[in-house]
Amino acid sequence: MQTTNFGLEELLRRAREKNLRIPRFQRAFVWKESQVKLLIDSMSRSYPIGSLLFLDKTPNLEIASRSIDATIKEESSIENDRASSEEGESYILDGQQRATSIARVFLNAHPKKQYYFDLKLMLEEHGKEETSWIKSRQRGKRDPDRKDKGRLLRADVILEQQKADVYLSEYIEDSGDFPQFANDRRKGREAVAHVKGIFEAIRNYKIPVVTLERNSGVESVCRVFETINSTGTRLTTFDLAVARFYPNPDLRTMWEKTLGDHKILGDFDVDGEEVLQVLYLSLAAQGGAYPEPTRGNLLSLQGHEVEAGWEKSASSLARTYGWAKSQGARPRTLPSHNVLVAMAAIRNLSQDESDGEIWENHDLIRRWYFSKIMQAGASLASNYRIGLDFAALRQYVEDKKTLQIQEVKLDVKILMKMRRSDVRYKALQNMFVTAIRHDLVSGGMIDSESTLHDHHIFPRNAMKTHSLSRDMLDSICNRVPILGKSNQSLGEAYPQDYFGKMKRDAAGQGTLSGLAERLKDCMIPGDPRESSWPELFSVDKFPEFCRSRADIIIGRVRQIVGNSLRESPSDEDSSEYDE
Repeated sequence: MQTTNFGLEELLRRAREKNLRIPRFQRAFVWKESQVKLLIDSMSRSYPIGSLLFLDKTPNLEIASRSIDATIKEESSIENDRASSEEGESYILDGQQRATSIARVFLNAHPKKQYYFDLKLMLEEHGKEETSWIKSRQRGKRDPDRKDKGRLLRADVILEQQKADVYLSEYIEDSGDFPQFANDRRKGREAVAHVKGIFEAIRNYKIPVVTLERNSGVESVCRVFETINSTGTRLTTFDLAVARFYPNPDLRTMWEKTLGDHKILGDFDVDGEEVLQVLYLSLAAQGGAYPEPTRGNLLSLQGHEVEAGWEKSASSLARTYGWAKSQGARPRTLPSHNVLVAMAAIRNLSQDESDGEIWENHDLIRRWYFSKIMQAGASLASNYRIGLDFAALRQYVEDKKTLQIQEVKLDVKILMKMRRSDVRYKALQNMFVTAIRHDLVSGGMIDSESTLHDHHIFPRNAMKTHSLSRDMLDSICNRVPILGKSNQSLGEAYPQDYFGKMKRDAAGQGTLSGLAERLKDCMIPGDPRESSWPELFSVDKFPEFCRSRADIIIGRVRQIVGNSLRESPSDEDSSEYDE
């Protein structure tokens, strides 16, 4: 690495000549107006604003890139005393927000605004560490150097020292805004000198620039970017693929079209990397291999392979997410993306677009899927697990081999303390939803499009009011999916009260049998047709309620995974809670 200091004019010259490029794996310009003003204010005080990280473009290293987001005119107040052709282009790996802000302000290059310095406020407020002296105005038909009778001076004009000094002197002496200087010309000259000093600090500002070695590869460049990126934004494999393949194909545009064609992928916040993983596994399987869909392997795909296989892979992935949705998954309760990638890759190998015989309501596939997402922890790397799952499914589908169902380790003790931090929690939520046909409270229909809330049966305030166990209050045993409106209507009500009302209403309407079915679907203990049923939900019986519900949940799990359920896990198993 090499570190140098760029003067402001040097940085602006390179921006004007469009020698500064932003890699496409970086996000768009997102700084707010307040951040831009704080940056310019810091420069005016000679405060450090951090270094920029550059990588010079070479024939051996070309990264898909774009110009900085600034509307730069051909003419500029910055003198061009060096030939741009001798330098070539540089990628900005870190600092695009700062570099773009500086170009927008001092090249008068904001697409919609112009920046002005309020000369009066520079005298009155600059010493107070205020940024109010930096103004922005919407662009109009004219492009004046000055506004408000000379009080506002366009930011880029200050880089032309002679013109800026004349404008400043004219304003101080002739505007009438400073009657205190009329009889004290010395104070007027001191005011002019003060503002000139601020202009000079900006003109002479030095920005540290670190330039990487020219032989750096794409992956090492991206690793450096991830390490130093001041926003903490981590690059995804898809971000790198966009830069790797652009413009043949333009993955970003293809992905945007995919999200428009397959709404479910957007609903589940799927990343474009998953489409590439499906495609890679499909191509590798056709060659007789079972590799991992790692970052390196995805980036080794050829552009024509991606372009040819993208649409079918995306469709296979969307249909697989649709299947997961039919198994109770919701965007906030999707247990694992990894299993779905392997399943989608198998779909992708099928010549039959419907392939309903393999997937729809297939009991063995369903058992296999839930046994996978009901595992307590993940000891293997995700890409390796995807490869293993893909191999197992392919042997089952194509070679008619037996599909092994993993053991599911679960018991009442685990369930009574199982909170959202346990990876199995979401899998159980999905199991709940598959059995619930009607909302517990209102009796309204629940379908795959219903928005569900994870309701506390005994309210959370019972922890303080009645000293109930927080672990059990937040456990899966005290939760049930209900419609959002029902969740809001119950609020912090206690189950003995609202279940009692539900029983009385159903008895009056002659629908107790229907209520009993709803309660059974929602795994609520007891039978509302019994007179003492609401008493099961008294506060003093909360531990018994949790144990009873844990038993019912165990039974529901057994219905789905069959004899793969093991109810006596070791102590080591029962203590495993993973984020």
